[in-house]
Amino acid sequence: MTNAVHSSSAPDGTPLGDPAGFVIEGPDMPTIYAAGDTAVHADMGLIGEIYTPGIAILPIGDHYTMGPLQAAYAARLVSAPEIVPGHYGTFGLLTGTPEALRGELARIGVSAKVHEGNPGEVVRAFA
Repeated sequence: MTNAVHSSSAPDGTPLGDPAGFVIEGPDMPTIYAAGDTAVHADMGLIGEIYTPGIAILPIGDHYTMGPLQAAYAARLVSAPEIVPGHYGTFGLLTGTPEALRGELARIGVSAKVHEGNPGEVVRAFA
């Protein structure tokens, strides 16, 4: 379980729990960093150094969480060769797109494969 930076309260102010991400490791599979709903944060650099994930699942919706610009910097910190965008495209407020993420990655010189899927679709990384 890893740190995530995100507000987490009900409309009346009741706390709903701590935001979190996860590092998933297992035999015969790449290490996966699932960032959760989060903003970019410096701990992502440590996660990248310690766990060297092969795949990072990063939110890109740009509302409630980071957008493509911040996700590109998160990708640079984590250094995963494959990125699966998450938390986007399911309703109008989530305007970030995988194409925008690709543009931001190129702009800051980060080379990573960006996988793209539609809600409910299975995304196969390292295939």
